[in-house]
Order: sequence, then C-alpha cells, then structure tokens
Amino acid sequence: MQTICFHFQLSQLYRLRTYRFFDINEKHDYFDDFQNQYITTRLAERCYLPANQMLLELSEELGDKMKCSFSIAGSSLELFRKYRPEVIHSFQKLLNSNVVEIVGNTYAHSLASLYNKSTFLEQVDRQKRLLKEIFDIEPIAFCNTEEIYSDEIGEWLYEDGYKIVLTEGAKHILGWKNPGYLYCNPYQPDLQLMLRNFSLSEDIEYRFSSRSWDQFPLTAEKFMDFLKTTPQDVPMINIIIDYETIGEFHTAETGIFDFFKSLFRMLANSTDFRLVSPSDVLAMNMKPATLHVPWPISSSSDEKDVSEWIGNELQEEAFKQLFKLEEYYAASKNEEAKKAWLHLQGADHFNYMATRWFPNQSVKKNFEVYSSPYQAFINFMNVVNDIELQLKK
Repeated sequence: MQTICFHFQLSQLYRLRTYRFFDINEKHDYFDDFQNQYITTRLAERCYLPANQMLLELSEELGDKMKCSFSIAGSSLELFRKYRPEVIHSFQKLLNSNVVEIVGNTYAHSLASLYNKSTFLEQVDRQKRLLKEIFDIEPIAFCNTEEIYSDEIGEWLYEDGYKIVLTEGAKHILGWKNPGYLYCNPYQPDLQLMLRNFSLSEDIEYRFSSRSWDQFPLTAEKFMDFLKTTPQDVPMINIIIDYETIGEFHTAETGIFDFFKSLFRMLANSTDFRLVSPSDVLAMNMKPATLHVPWPISSSSDEKDVSEWIGNELQEEAFKQLFKLEEYYAASKNEEAKKAWLHLQGADHFNYMATRWFPNQSVKKNFEVYSSPYQAFINFMNVVNDIELQLKK
C-alpha cells in the first residue's frame, strides 16, 4: 500500500505601502494596513475558513483515515490574529481532530536559508516559539520557504532538532531516482527527506482549471488514475501545494472544493493508498537512501532553483543590502525595526522584482501590487534604507 502525504503551504507576507525617498528617516510605518487587512479577509473567506471547515467535516466522517499537514508562516498567523482570529481558531480545531499536523517553517516565509545559518535559525526559532504559543506544539518535521533545501540547510535543521524535511523532487538532483522513496542528508543521515512529486502537485495547483490542458477537467477519479500510474514498489507520493489553491487560485466555482472532498474520500477508502502525515512517515522506520544536494533547490520554475528570487541584478542587490543589516539587527534594541527587517526577508518581496516569467505567476498574480519590477525594487530599497538607520540608532 502506497502512502500519500498532502502538505499545504500557507504564507502571506506583510505588504509594503508606497514608501518614497523623502519618507526615509521621517516615517517608519512601512506596511500597507489596508491591503493587509483586505487580502487577509479575502483569503479567509474564499479559502482558509471554508477549506478548514471542509477538512474538519472530512475528519469527522473519515476518522484517522484522513490525514494532511500544513506549514503556516508566522507572518500569516500574525495577520490572522490581527484581522481574522477565527482562522486561527479553525486551525486549532483541526489540530484537536488529530488528523492534521503543523510542521516547522520560517517566521516570515524568509529567504534567510540562502544567506547564512544564524539569520536562518533566527527565523526558524522565532517561528518555533510562535507555534508553541498559538498551538502548543513542537514540530519535528520542517518545510522551508518554497521547499528550498541543500545539504548545508539540512545540517542546520538537524542541529536545531528537526528529524524530517519536505523538499522538492528536483530532476537534476535525483537523476534516475524516484521522488517517491525516502532519502536522507549525506552528512546527517538521521535527517530524512520527503520529496515532492512536482508533476502531480502542479496538476492541481497550476492546471486544475486550465481549459487549454489536455486533461481538463481534472476530476478526483482522473487524479486517482494518475496516482495509480506510479510504480507499485514506490512507497510514497508527496503532494505539496499552496493552500490558496483551494478557493483563491481556483475559485469555488471551478469545483475545487468538490474535487478535494471526493479525492480525500476515495483515498481514505482505498485499498491501494493510505493518507499519512510527515510524522507518520518518520514512525515507519523506512531505510532511506542518501541524496546529495550540493546547491539549493526549490519548487520554483522548471529549473527548480532559486532564480525566481535571486535571478537578476535588482534581486541580487536587494538581497545583499537587506542581509548585510544582520549585525545591526543583533545589536539593536529597536524591536519594531527588527521585526520589520524579518518581514522584509519574505520571498514574495523578491518575486515582485523578477524580470523573468515563472509558471507560478499565473496563479500568484492575484496578489501583484507593483506596476514593474523596478518600482518594486525602488520601494523595497527605500524601506531597507530607513530600517538600516533605525537599527543603527
């Protein structure tokens, strides 16, 4: 029997207001409260609340046959607390149902793992404290921002107490190997790796409501057939998608809710498949194969690299100027400026500066806020310059 792990990522960043050059050292309110409230409310009503209710009803109907997991960025949790606390309450209900696992991730959907260990672990540990505060959990599984991973990042996570990491099944890393096996870090072999099946994941996330796709419309029965094409000796299939896929990227009118209801029921009642969480996989004590990942991979683009966020001169300069403030962050007593610096590390801020087209932009364009990558860069750098002044004071 093959195991199926459905993992949902949930991350909304603090969006920046229009911050002009003349605001530097004069105004220190960087975030657009109106947009943050509007988008949080819109997503709560379209996706988070109805999708959580759907999963709760399925858990009551299917019992422990129903399993899935989440990674929820701390920035999202704080937006919920501020604008829609009922979303947090609905996740607490799901946790109490014992069919949902919340895994560790970064506090602000941060790119810090591409910079250095200390900045990355600052994000990871801040998120760990927030999960303990809100949900009273201490996760042993981890899913980094956009599944970014390398051997070095894995070592950092193992040293921080994590036992299993969800990441991308990148072809250029796997070669002839299949993403459906369990792998481990070559330097910390006790750190296990679950790899995303990107083809099946993207069938749902990007192609579900695409009328140009030759498999449209995607039904639960058709997706079950896709799953059955996986060789029977492959032990697991890991589906990792953005939670906003349900209700936002694909609206309720597309049938996305009915698709998931039917799919989870079919999987729960199947004799071929079993729904599991990352901790369940860890408890199976499977013998992992070693996987060497010398440079960072991610779930982005066909290349499965990090070029979506650090792929042009604008992004490289913004990345360099932002992360060089780490020493000032460590020494500063200005808590507001320090928190703002953490939020600026969010991947989407760099995504807005991308000059290439990436497949996921077809669904994430719902949240575009700048007229050009250059405007995004200028606005971002104005904020960075003011935060630098505040941290130095």
